[in-house]
Amino acid sequence: MSRHAEASTPQGSPRTLAPHRSRQRTAILVGSAIVLGVVNSVVHHSASFTGWIAGLHLNDPQLVTVLIGSDLVLGVMALFLLPAAIAHDTEELRQDTYIGPPSALVAGLVVIMVWQVAPLAMAAGAIVIISISSRVSATWTIPAVCASILSSLIAQLAFEPQHAGIQWSSIGFTAAITVLLVGVGTVRGQHLRTLRRSARVRQSR
Repeated sequence: MSRHAEASTPQGSPRTLAPHRSRQRTAILVGSAIVLGVVNSVVHHSASFTGWIAGLHLNDPQLVTVLIGSDLVLGVMALFLLPAAIAHDTEELRQDTYIGPPSALVAGLVVIMVWQVAPLAMAAGAIVIISISSRVSATWTIPAVCASILSSLIAQLAFEPQHAGIQWSSIGFTAAITVLLVGVGTVRGQHLRTLRRSARVRQSR
């Protein structure tokens, strides 16, 4: 890159996170969430019909149809909100104290609330948990963890009639997976912050 091109780059705007690359990453993440969500949904509902997974088998075909309908509605909603939930603001590149747009937190919490309820939304929920925790802010991460556990509880109470009562082992498993995803997101967020600080130091010289 020429000196003239370097001089035209705004101070405090690292070139390592160009907007067009961000759009490409968003498209890849959304596409992955759709593919994995569809696969998970097909497996889940085929098991409900045929019983090849004993814990998911339902004897009432009409109930299975209702659950498929709710999965489609909630899953499509989660996938539709996914781009907003993982959106970033250019201000994040300039200062570490700015966490991100509040709309991303709101959309993210909605997605996480249904990630255990709708099989179609499970991959989207995992992506959002990593994205929120990568912002390295307790005010964003703690609500995300609570929303994830609440999603598992809602799934147990309202969407799994084949189970009598609450399966705490399932909720504990969801909590463990959530903590693992948070760990991945936190490590990623710390790494990105280090890159941004280094880029700002280089540009200030």
